[in-house]
Amino acid sequence: MGIYCREEEIPLLIKVMKGSHFMDIVEELPFNILFTSNYQADAVLETIQEILERRLQKNQGSCYAYETRQESPLRCPGGMKVQRLGRAGVQKMLESVECLKDASLVLTCNFAENLPILGIYLDPDVVEEKVIDLNDISSAEEEAKPIAQVASTPFGTVGWLWVDVKYRRHGLGSLLVEMMGRLQMSEGYFPHGVVYDFNDTSTRMSKKLPGWKKTHRVNWIFPAQ
Repeated sequence: MGIYCREEEIPLLIKVMKGSHFMDIVEELPFNILFTSNYQADAVLETIQEILERRLQKNQGSCYAYETRQESPLRCPGGMKVQRLGRAGVQKMLESVECLKDASLVLTCNFAENLPILGIYLDPDVVEEKVIDLNDISSAEEEAKPIAQVASTPFGTVGWLWVDVKYRRHGLGSLLVEMMGRLQMSEGYFPHGVVYDFNDTSTRMSKKLPGWKKTHRVNWIFPAQ
């Protein structure tokens, strides 16, 4: 859920939280609350912890948006190919992303069939680099496992980026994020992603991506593990 109020309205927000079913919701269900300002995040975090006697966690980061579509051809390195994730690829994604540990494989596979969720796979038959046709991306075989992947998340963001440690520093993450930006924009979405401050690698990559710009700061509040 997302919550917004002006700074002078914080006392009213806290009063509404305490006198409504809001606390019942956050007590009974898993939740993530998104804020764009510290004054909201700090006040809500303190209130929920006080009432529920439950420790919460706050992560801060920056939102990057794909504002300018790039026209230069995208190329996949030789020995590799870009495809939509098959069943084994989705399973790999669930294993590699901490927040997806308990997600349903079947539901996530169905989700992957309807929104761009891409992977890079090894392909010894492709000798040289090849221009990627975003209008013609096939689905991977069910048992094929990717060496890198990225997804359109249920939150509407570009996220869940993962690259096998053996293939990092080869530009695969940047390639996937750029592809997702172009695909989402062509399908009518507003491509954006949130990068946490502690993720130095993704922060450096996001600052260098053509067409992507940092738009605002964000705070996430969720139950501590």
